Amino acid sequence: MLIFLLFLMTGIALGYFLNGKHVDKTQKIFLNISILLLLFFMGASIGKDPELFDKIAGFGFQALVIASSTIFFSIIGVLIVVSFMGGKK
Repeated sequence: MLIFLLFLMTGIALGYFLNGKHVDKTQKIFLNISILLLLFFMGASIGKDPELFDKIAGFGFQALVIASSTIFFSIIGVLIVVSFMGGKK
């Protein structure tokens, strides 16, 4: 767990000091590919576990509510943080 926190803090520090000056098209493409690979492997992990895969259909409405709430409040949280940090108006 410590290694994850170390990588997170290093990324935050790097992003803070670069301040978006060195973010180019290559880095954005790399980030998008990384996220897609993460989603792919998460899906593969779910698909290979037969018990979990069978239970997904049973989650139904509860899963929809939790997922929708997570997305909604994540967007609200980002908007609040951006407004405090002096984001685009």
